Amino acid sequence: MIKGLTQEFNDILDEDTVLLLPTAPYVAPYHNGTWPFLLSCCYTSIVNILGLPSTQCPMGFSEQKLPYGIQIVGSKGNDALTIACAVELEKAFGGWKPPGEL
Repeated sequence: MIKGLTQEFNDILDEDTVLLLPTAPYVAPYHNGTWPFLLSCCYTSIVNILGLPSTQCPMGFSEQKLPYGIQIVGSKGNDALTIACAVELEKAFGGWKPPGEL
């Protein structure tokens, strides 16, 4: 299964391509609030299992002022591209803000 997924991602990603994927299907939970969502780790675990670089980029805040973001996934060894994309997205969407500035 992993070999098949590796091939699919290799077919999609090249040195100039990134995938924008949800980091999680929900905004950041409060402290100790992750237990109901343990099975939602598939959004990040598949990228980890395949050994692909991924950069999490903050994109905004919910009405409850909880952060949400997106993960930027690149081809193997292409960490610089995912980081560069995160920098540009952060500029465009305002990036992380301390709680007092929301």
